[in-house]
Amino acid sequence: MAETAQRRKVLCVRPRQNPNCAAVLATVIDEWVHALALHCDVSVIEQDFDFAEVYEQLKPDFLIFDSVHWGRPHRLNIANAQAHPHVPRALYLNCDPHDPMRPLILQMLDNYGIDTVFCTGNEQIQHMPELLRITSFILPKFIDPTVFRDYKLDKIIPVTVFSGHLFPTFYPWRAQVTEEVQRLFPTLVYTHPGYDKNHQAPFEVRDEKYSQLISQSYFSISDTTRMDYVVRKHLEIPASGAILVAPESEPLKEYGFVDLENCVLGSGRELYIKINAISRSPDLYSYICKQGHDLVHSRYTRQSWTHMLDWFECRIRLQPGEIVQQQGKFGRFENVPAAPGTPWIADAVIFDSPMSAVLRSARDAILSGEDLTSTKAGLNELTTWIGHVAEPWILMGVIALLEGDLNQAALWLSRRGNAQGQSDPELGRLDPVEIAWLLMLAELLEDEGLRDLMLERAIDAPHVSIRRMQWLWRADADELDDHATGVDGPEPGDCLSIHWLGQEDLATWISLAERVLAANSRADRIRYGAVLDGRSKIMLGTS
Repeated sequence: MAETAQRRKVLCVRPRQNPNCAAVLATVIDEWVHALALHCDVSVIEQDFDFAEVYEQLKPDFLIFDSVHWGRPHRLNIANAQAHPHVPRALYLNCDPHDPMRPLILQMLDNYGIDTVFCTGNEQIQHMPELLRITSFILPKFIDPTVFRDYKLDKIIPVTVFSGHLFPTFYPWRAQVTEEVQRLFPTLVYTHPGYDKNHQAPFEVRDEKYSQLISQSYFSISDTTRMDYVVRKHLEIPASGAILVAPESEPLKEYGFVDLENCVLGSGRELYIKINAISRSPDLYSYICKQGHDLVHSRYTRQSWTHMLDWFECRIRLQPGEIVQQQGKFGRFENVPAAPGTPWIADAVIFDSPMSAVLRSARDAILSGEDLTSTKAGLNELTTWIGHVAEPWILMGVIALLEGDLNQAALWLSRRGNAQGQSDPELGRLDPVEIAWLLMLAELLEDEGLRDLMLERAIDAPHVSIRRMQWLWRADADELDDHATGVDGPEPGDCLSIHWLGQEDLATWISLAERVLAANSRADRIRYGAVLDGRSKIMLGTS
């Protein structure tokens, strides 16, 4: 959609910045605001405020809320956040797909009246299935072409590897290539400068100097992580005039990268054969390098990143019976008839990543009652990929409950909240599914303090998992409740969860709850389990 003559006004609401955030990280997390400012009149607010008052001052056309993460960890207190409900509100999910602060982000949705989420790739939806319950679109990553460009410098570095020794278990392809490539070609390995300005490595290069270092390289290497997603470096390298070297990756192909056409993809001996052959053919090198450069500069720049504005222009023209639909991943927006089952993104396939495949398999094994030996091994391996991936922990906690190991369950179920809350209790706010299973733990342990704390936390985090757990352990269990509300599925106003349990139907959930009770010598609590009037019910005793 072409930019309208009238510049729209957008209010960007951003969590308070971490004073320890290094400049290199601040640049990354601020870039979307600068991109939006090319196309709209942008106002930014980073302190507590009253939206009713701010609206009267600024009259914004729409609001974009930024994500909570280490660089901006503290949400704002917003008075009258639900005022002026006609003003569209969207969230930019500007964080890692595995960020442990995501529960803080998801609790913003209902609190602030946000009904749309802009994701920065497949990875957010892959790793949070509940995002499919809300309007979610996929935007591409992008570069600033005034910074990341071919500086036409002499190429004096055969191969560069940026952040070559950082998190080798999360970037295993890069770790292996770093070890191998320097034995074959002269290689510059640049250590990561760090995101904490108080603990930065010396000799930092960033912005133009970083791009110039790439421009002086023939080839530059970038991994897609163990979770297989595109990072900014995949665009920065070809944009700066070097050939991108990366693993085979479906997400990279979705951006338009094609092996030996505009990049080099692969691993092992075949990868180095390709690099060697291209190095010996100046014409082939120039062709691949130019094709990669042109791909990024024609599609993935700040100037072409108009998605939020395009969405708004469709939104204000919606007619009754229509929805805004994205025409493919990274695509434009159109208003289309809201027929049953109409997807938010047309013709989009959300395939599993290496991590989501393990999580999905583990979830299914837990719900089906299979032997969980191999499931535990798979989840334990996930915990070694990077230290703060929280999704395996809740599944390991439920497995511990199924094994009757309440002490181990307590460690797993509370691990993310405890880790995040060490520096600030607010950052340790629990996910609703964590609350639900900690409620189960509290009842099994007969720990009134834990139960009361979880019930207090549940007030601000409504979710079907919590309602089911409260129903399971209700005080009036001698009466069969044919009219229990909110236990069949999600309801309006519910929080979303980052976890892989919570989407199952009631009958499946009851079966899981029964197995947990039986494993912990509490089968006496189960008085009745059947299907009445087409719905599953469970009757619990009071002993």
